[in-house]
Amino acid sequence: ADSDPRMAAAGGGGGPTRVHRVVLTGGPCAGKTSAQSRLADVFENLGWKVYRVPETASIIIPGGVQWPELTPEQSFKFQEDLLKAMMQIESTFFHLADGHTNKNVLVICDRGTMDASAFLEVPEWQRMMKLNGWDPVSLRDERYHHIVHMMSAARGAEAYYSLDNNVARKEGLDLAKEMDLRAQKAWLGHPYYDLVDNSTDFDTKLRKVIELVCQHAGVSLQDRFAVGARKRKFLVKITDPDNIPIKCEDFEVQSNYLLSRDDAQARIRQRGQDGVYTYTHTVRIVDENGKTSEKRTPLAVREYQALLLQQDPDHCPVYKLRRCFLWNEHYFQLDMYKEPCPEACKGLCLLEFYTTRDDVKFPDFVQALKEVTGDPAYSMYNLSRRSEAVPFNAKEDGMRD
Repeated sequence: ADSDPRMAAAGGGGGPTRVHRVVLTGGPCAGKTSAQSRLADVFENLGWKVYRVPETASIIIPGGVQWPELTPEQSFKFQEDLLKAMMQIESTFFHLADGHTNKNVLVICDRGTMDASAFLEVPEWQRMMKLNGWDPVSLRDERYHHIVHMMSAARGAEAYYSLDNNVARKEGLDLAKEMDLRAQKAWLGHPYYDLVDNSTDFDTKLRKVIELVCQHAGVSLQDRFAVGARKRKFLVKITDPDNIPIKCEDFEVQSNYLLSRDDAQARIRQRGQDGVYTYTHTVRIVDENGKTSEKRTPLAVREYQALLLQQDPDHCPVYKLRRCFLWNEHYFQLDMYKEPCPEACKGLCLLEFYTTRDDVKFPDFVQALKEVTGDPAYSMYNLSRRSEAVPFNAKEDGMRD
């Protein structure tokens, strides 16, 4: 799809250079939560302010709403009120975004207004539009800059279909397929609409989402999220860390590995700038066929603090300064490990990036000592091991940080 021409003017009136409102939609178990987390990381690393609008249904339904208890008219009224609540919550974030004057802003909406039509029959939806003076063009085309439909695992990845991460959803496989199709049709007609299916593995699916959002937001990251791009990791030395001659974004990162079963790795991360942090829980699982999957969930600070009590005693907390920068149209993450840390981490600097190319060029201020891609000695899981712990895992953990 072409880049959205309205983006240059979005948030005008002295506001930021760019405000990009994107909806992540799709049926149950599509990967929207993981995609939100990855998108937020990428754009925050580039210096954008990121707002994540929560799914309204996930806020309200767990409060005791039971669909079988509702009459048809109660159900209609509930959907109407749910849509009004969604629009008010979104508007709060949109107003915040428009108020930024020194940063580009990405607003990620977990579903959007037109998703409500997927839960109603056509006559009911038309009745709701008429009662409230709404129209599909305003709700669909003018409200958001970009729509990404992530196809439910119920369509093409049935073995991975699960509702464990969303208490508001109760759909079985067949109903999930139907709801995914209805959500897909609900957004037809938006001028910037993309569909991401399950024809690839989950990691590639997430990369495709990021690539599409970057494309529509006018962000060029060269081939970082292209199909076939692979992560490269290098042990490096920085000539003068305090005087890097290009724009960088610095983040304080703390990672803690948690107690977990043998076929899984679990980790929590605190990441932020200027005393403001976001928190993430990541679980990596290897199934009976040896295939790995990774699930990332945003945390509230209280959830993060509670999980800290489950730290794996064989692993130290890992503290890093993460420096993110763009150079030669490639996106780099430089991790400089900080004390206190295990002996293996002292003075360690690791540079990571994704590319489809075999030849690698580095900025003048980076001295590459050796490539350590795939070397288990340089995985954070093994670097974090206490000296008295059992010998490190011979297989790199591969978990994204």
